[in-house]
Amino acid sequence: MPDVKVKTIKGFNNGGAYVKRHQEITVDELRARDLLRNGLIEEYDVKQASEPENKKAPEPANKGGKPAAAKQSKE
Repeated sequence: MPDVKVKTIKGFNNGGAYVKRHQEITVDELRARDLLRNGLIEEYDVKQASEPENKKAPEPANKGGKPAAAKQSKE
């Protein structure tokens, strides 16, 4: 998970060190979610990964089936 810079609203103990209010700290995204749920940090933005392109293979010229003339029903 990516690290996120967040700004604290209230003071709290963060990994054994006390963080005062209105300070910027860097935490991983899971920790930031927990802190936000508890009302200890301000809202933060996480950069979303860009949507991958659809890299479909090109249609083959020969599909390997019988030609259209051979598919006609015999009467």
